[in-house]
Amino acid sequence: MSERWDIGSETFAELEVKSIHGNSGLAFYRLIFQVDITQHSRSKEARVMVNTIKGELWVKGKNNKEYFLGCAQRPGPDNPIETYDYTFTSNIQLEMELDSRRMEAIEQIRLGEDLSFRLELYGIARSRQTPFQPVNATLQYRANQSTWIEVLGQMGYRQTLLLEIPVLSEEISPSFAESSEHLKKAQTMLLNGHFRESVGACRDVLESLAKALGDEAETNSIPFENLRELDKEKRFRLVRRALRVFTHPARHADEVSAQIEWELEDAKAIISLTAVILQLAVKGK
Repeated sequence: MSERWDIGSETFAELEVKSIHGNSGLAFYRLIFQVDITQHSRSKEARVMVNTIKGELWVKGKNNKEYFLGCAQRPGPDNPIETYDYTFTSNIQLEMELDSRRMEAIEQIRLGEDLSFRLELYGIARSRQTPFQPVNATLQYRANQSTWIEVLGQMGYRQTLLLEIPVLSEEISPSFAESSEHLKKAQTMLLNGHFRESVGACRDVLESLAKALGDEAETNSIPFENLRELDKEKRFRLVRRALRVFTHPARHADEVSAQIEWELEDAKAIISLTAVILQLAVKGK
């Protein structure tokens, strides 16, 4: 939906957020909005120039509550937007830097669904008749689930799991490729809001890991008693077994399992634990 910039009683431009995308930096993420500005034709004597363009950004998630996200700036020089004696459309970018905590906060309110952004865009307009006039427009943009997940990928957010635990590549650990693929699926399910499936994929990681290590029978034979006598390796196997027990209901539909609700925090914690276990297993192999 487009909004207007007026000077006096006349509209000289219409604005609309056309797209959003992401980029990655060193220890931060960059969210980029592309805004199309259609300048109406005006005679030379009535031309309008706008500069000092900046914005403020709000975001709304599944809870339908709006949160202030921060200020958005134009990169590079503040080149003015000008009207001419013909109508044409130009575009500008507004950028905002986000750290991991703010990215996590956005995911907390998104909960696997869509996001709605409100961009308040400000500028200073000048013309021969009006030497100085503040202008603003309230721009709305809805990022559906697939669009936002694509932005996360552009930011590099999907290349690491929570707590900055990297996903293992097939080249690094070929014998654990199946486990790694299940872990990637777990994160994808998390981003899409399918928390039960995310936990279930972690269960699949642990199952395939036991198969790759060839120690399932031995691991299952370790009792949950006399724990002080266990060495480090057996304790690690016991942790793996315990996590398999915990994630078991996500892959079954019996009466008890059906009553268990898997939420965002459950899936995040289990993915993190599973990723650590996979890394330790690869390291110790």
